[in-house]
Amino acid sequence: MSRQQHPVGTYGEISVKRQPTGSYRAATRFYFPSGPELVQAYAKTAEQAKSRLLEKLRDLKPQHRGASITVKTTLLELGTILLSEMEADPDETEGNIEDYRREIFVSRDKRANSATIKIENSIGWMAIWQADSGQLDAHLRKIIARGNRRKAKQHRIILRRMMDIAARALGWSDNPIDRTVYLGKRKTVARGKIRELEALPRLRQQLRDWADGKAVPGGTEYTSGPPRDYAIPLVFDLDLDTGLRPYEIFAVLLDDIRDLDTDDPYLLVTGTLIETKGKGTGGWIRKPVPKSENGWRGVWLSRYGAAAVRALVKELEDSKRPNPDGLLLPSRSGTPRSPNNFNRAFREARGTEFEWVTLRTLRKAVSTRVYERTQDGDAARRQLGNTKDIARTHYTDMPDMAPDHRSIIEELFGST
Repeated sequence: MSRQQHPVGTYGEISVKRQPTGSYRAATRFYFPSGPELVQAYAKTAEQAKSRLLEKLRDLKPQHRGASITVKTTLLELGTILLSEMEADPDETEGNIEDYRREIFVSRDKRANSATIKIENSIGWMAIWQADSGQLDAHLRKIIARGNRRKAKQHRIILRRMMDIAARALGWSDNPIDRTVYLGKRKTVARGKIRELEALPRLRQQLRDWADGKAVPGGTEYTSGPPRDYAIPLVFDLDLDTGLRPYEIFAVLLDDIRDLDTDDPYLLVTGTLIETKGKGTGGWIRKPVPKSENGWRGVWLSRYGAAAVRALVKELEDSKRPNPDGLLLPSRSGTPRSPNNFNRAFREARGTEFEWVTLRTLRKAVSTRVYERTQDGDAARRQLGNTKDIARTHYTDMPDMAPDHRSIIEELFGST
């Protein structure tokens, strides 16, 4: 039988022997990345010798930002260390840190779905030595089997960074995540592409029916309780009209809306929402800059988008709700509207027939239709704010204006 291999950073059995001089020697083998080496300590008594040896061994274990990483460190502990690293890195954005935190830890919000897979409630208990490629691959495939490929990609990215920390601390030469399921670009046409765009006008009408209290496929008719969210169909129209990122929509200010009563209304994208950690579930705040440098832009509004904005402004005026930040879409209490709360209502409104549609799907729909009709990839990317401004030559302090695609985008709304 071959000798059992010891993980890096561990040590073998400690032996204590009395020396001819009367002192005691405590010794063991410590397993470095380069191989095992004898470590020993001497003292007048056996107990003192063993204590001194344990102190030496403690100092030999890898230290990482105040946390000792060994093969027995759990993935949840490793995730906490990763978040600490990110918080100490000035190049990491608050939004990115919160995205990682939401996938590592289970939400403490009572309204959150407890069955949602997070690292904490799935593989967080697992020690580093147990987290081989097979275990990590099984975790990712479980998420994919639930129809959430995008979430699987997120977990793969997070786990890669976590296991990179472990590899550095323990002297590994590779990362076990590298041998897991490939999650690159799919060869098949995904939902939200050209073949699905013709269904969007039907969904648009369904959202209005839902807001009016009618039943939708997979749902029930409204009978009692808080009124359904009036903003669901209006946000749908605004996103389908502009292709804004979901968090950009909820960060639009009233002052960002320009020339609404003219033939050429538009809005400026000047910020985004980020979720901050705090007591309980934390909260959403508006960050006064877009997600990226290229996100600062102006977007034309077609008659559909302009109508949605007018309806939202009128509702604000009629409700007289507090709105200290001057947002187009504040919550009932006047704070930034939680995208999580909106998404819960949107999932109910879209029903079972349109489960494949999210706000990100609409963003893809806009890009797809603009590119289909213009055959201009740069124009489509500028509409979404994803590229550098190559035309900003004379007015460096002016936001890039997306090309006027209103007539093209209006086709997505159907004939109504």
